[in-house]
Amino acid sequence: MLILPVALALCCGVCDARVNSTRKGLKTSSEVADTVTMVVDSMKVDDMTRFAKGAVVMRGYAKQTGSSKETFMLTNNTNLHISLVEIIFRYTDVKGVLLHERTETVVCDLPPYSSRQAWVKTWDEGHKFYYYKGKSRKDAIAYDVKVRVKRYDVRVDNKE
Repeated sequence: MLILPVALALCCGVCDARVNSTRKGLKTSSEVADTVTMVVDSMKVDDMTRFAKGAVVMRGYAKQTGSSKETFMLTNNTNLHISLVEIIFRYTDVKGVLLHERTETVVCDLPPYSSRQAWVKTWDEGHKFYYYKGKSRKDAIAYDVKVRVKRYDVRVDNKE
């Protein structure tokens, strides 16, 4: 019988520090703060330079009038293995008037310090346009394209 009052007294002492709630097992803010540990950033300052502008670039764009693909080269200037690149395409006529703008995601396998050919489905579904540096039909309309690499994903597994 002595055990019951002692157990009741111990429970009341703990309950005073807790928030009154119907949920079981909640911790007070002081208990949560005690369990949080700081994670030290393991990335070296040298590693941060890998994410600089120009780390992944696109070159050698091509699209002919009748083509359903736009091809180009992706170059990885980092020591990281790239698995995905997101690119913003901005299409203008030769006078600079905006025709279309889009963002495309290119899934790729781009080892460190390498280049690979990639492609996206063309924006020109009617096959009426051609890249002004390429070949065309007489009735086709010339356009220019400007691109920007918006983001790239780094592969973290060690498979080669």
